Amino acid sequence: MRRVIHGIAILVILVLIVWKVAQAMALLKADDSYPSKPIEIVIPYDAGGGSDSFVRPVIKVIADEGWIDEPFVVLNQPGGSGTIGSRLVKEARPDGYRILCHHESMITAELSGAANFGAADFEVVAQTGEIVLLIIVREDAPYETIVDLLEAAKQSPATIRFGANIGSPAHFTAMNLEAAHPGAKFNLVTSGGGQTRYTEIIGQHLDAGIFSLAEYLKFRSPEGTLADRNIRVLACLSEKPHPELPGVETCVEQGVDVTSSNAYYWWAPKGTPLEVQELIAGTLEKAMQYPEVQERLAEQAIDPTFSDGEAVRQRVADRVTLLESFAVEAENELPNFPAYIAVVALGLLIVVGNSTWRHRGESLGDESVDLKRGVLCFLVLLAYVALLEFTALPFSLLSVFLIFLMGALICDWDRKRLLLLAEIALIAGLGTEFIFGSFFGVSLP
Repeated sequence: MRRVIHGIAILVILVLIVWKVAQAMALLKADDSYPSKPIEIVIPYDAGGGSDSFVRPVIKVIADEGWIDEPFVVLNQPGGSGTIGSRLVKEARPDGYRILCHHESMITAELSGAANFGAADFEVVAQTGEIVLLIIVREDAPYETIVDLLEAAKQSPATIRFGANIGSPAHFTAMNLEAAHPGAKFNLVTSGGGQTRYTEIIGQHLDAGIFSLAEYLKFRSPEGTLADRNIRVLACLSEKPHPELPGVETCVEQGVDVTSSNAYYWWAPKGTPLEVQELIAGTLEKAMQYPEVQERLAEQAIDPTFSDGEAVRQRVADRVTLLESFAVEAENELPNFPAYIAVVALGLLIVVGNSTWRHRGESLGDESVDLKRGVLCFLVLLAYVALLEFTALPFSLLSVFLIFLMGALICDWDRKRLLLLAEIALIAGLGTEFIFGSFFGVSLP
């Protein structure tokens, strides 16, 4: 029976190794026929939000016109205020088959400390469209102007629940509003995409929030809807009043010197070939000029701007410089998670060290041996996490070594078990990557 199990294990390992080698060969092969399979467009927010509503008409026109041989396929990957979907693309292979459409949260998430990566960790392929931003409340809210809202935030600091995902452009805009009305202080609440923010404002889990004009037009109910089931605009954050919002004043017109806008960028993993970037950028430029897309952009009040190449890279650099002025304040509002983790790890090591010191004079019994094994396993695990976070070593390789070393330490390097441990480690490490990559479409580190 053991031979049968051993034979099956060897067969599984061989299949996984063949799969891994085939993947590596496909990655190294100079393929002039790009694209040869569907291209995933990752949207790091829920379906139905502003980003989703922007992307789908663009890729529909590209598919309908056949400008690229393979289709663009949307993958909504919400969570972490956009950082989960962004990381999914950052860690993808730089082969042009996984692209991110994300706005300036890519910049602000890093500046605020919400993410340990940012624009410099991607290739910015193109910028498509300028977004009009609004400050929204529930229709029956007691605030008539942006000044009313800020004054309430001044009279009762940190009580006005303002939907601004930590590290997002809205977060930086909220800080700008506070600075423009000295003494005002919001309770900034992470609230996900537009659909989530709308639901939370209607449900009174938020008092106010920042929406794109596209989101507002989508969620605004018809006249006559009960006030507690509808939303309204307090102020427009653009430099000039918008024709879609008759009677709505800008913040500047209301005496609050704050303007803000956003833009959609298309990001590729670092190292994506220039010819691939140019192909995608050229296709997006044609789509932005297409009448159907122009109509949809007009409906969403998005200015159909476009830039690529050096122009978009300079734009991103300029935005980083501008937003850095609020970076220190934003960072201070975030819990210092790395410090907390370091403190916990240090505390555990102190406990282990203290226990070892107290038993220093005793004979090395089973408990002492188990303690040493536990310490070594803990250190191996810390090394594994550090290598995953700070090196480019692949997940599968590191996982194989982790499982093998942990098993060997637990078994006290029993030679009779090392072969079995190696088989288990190879199947677990390579198998996890195979399952997540082939069935769930998740690119592991």
